Amino acid sequence: MIRFIEFLIAVVICVVIFVVVGVFLPEKRHVSQSIETSRALPVVFDLLSGFGHAPEWMPMHSADPQTKFTFSGAATGVGAQMDYASASGLVGSGSWRITAIDPGKSISIEVNNGDYGDNKRMKFVFEKVGPQKQAVQITQEYDVDYGWNLFGRYAGLYVSRSVGDPMKSSLNTLNNFINTIPKFDYTQLEVAPTVVKTPAANLLVAPTKAKRDNAELQSAMMTQDKWLQQVMEKNGLEEAGPRRVITDDFGADVYSFELAVPVRKKGEAPTAADATPAALDIKIDATGGNPVKYVQAPAGTAVTTTYAGHMGQLSVMRQQMKAWAVVHSVALGDHPYETYNKGVAASFTPDGSFNLFWPIKAAGAK
Repeated sequence: MIRFIEFLIAVVICVVIFVVVGVFLPEKRHVSQSIETSRALPVVFDLLSGFGHAPEWMPMHSADPQTKFTFSGAATGVGAQMDYASASGLVGSGSWRITAIDPGKSISIEVNNGDYGDNKRMKFVFEKVGPQKQAVQITQEYDVDYGWNLFGRYAGLYVSRSVGDPMKSSLNTLNNFINTIPKFDYTQLEVAPTVVKTPAANLLVAPTKAKRDNAELQSAMMTQDKWLQQVMEKNGLEEAGPRRVITDDFGADVYSFELAVPVRKKGEAPTAADATPAALDIKIDATGGNPVKYVQAPAGTAVTTTYAGHMGQLSVMRQQMKAWAVVHSVALGDHPYETYNKGVAASFTPDGSFNLFWPIKAAGAK
């Protein structure tokens, strides 16, 4: 009996110590980790304004690659939500929802999970750093309120490890992903990229390559254009749209591309944008080195923007479009192209006019 009483006294003392110590522990906890990146601030901010790439860097996926992610609400910005669920006790289930955006400065996120505490929230804070303010520091902050939940207050003793360590690891993974984004600021484009449907077309295509010299490129295009015109004349065809330059390989010294033109029978009415034009019976005499081919380009979707100026800027703009696509979770296919709206010659002057297209990879394509 005495031992039992002693045991009860010991339990009471432990409970009292637990309560007294717990009362003096902080009722709130704050954890933060930071990384730096050389990518432009608008690009980094856009990347974290939605959850499209979250599974690739968040700690849930590294803890359990089988974690299931679902997305709802807005695609980006306030209201965007990501829910996750895992059979692993290390991950569990929960959600992140963007609650506030301060453009270029911060992104606030409401966190719901099974961890101790209430009013759990993440915040990404952005700051330009470095001698010329060209680098960006990304600081991820986590705050939680335990109130009078003493178990939560004790759990807060370890929050710098339980939350801080995974946060640090995921930020490093995020930085690795950011480094895969082409180092081009797409926010400098005069017209923001959008996704559009591209109609099917009958194309005459003349492949070629030339040194990356404006004079040689223009000469090569003009030569191929003569072949295109010859085939059109012999087959009773007319242009159904502006010339296209389709990129095959933009090398360091040599540019491989195809000069193409959409065609239809002379006098034929234009095909509706949502319809597929009938195949054409085109005769091409390959003697004399005629390189022209006839292809039917299928309908699809593409990232697009527009540009007015010299064609020499197009390669940079393609990289800006690629960066936009990576950030916005758009899977690009092959062979981007531009329409030379004023013809080849004018495109090698400051008066050129272009529509740029980068086809989107079809669902299920490798």
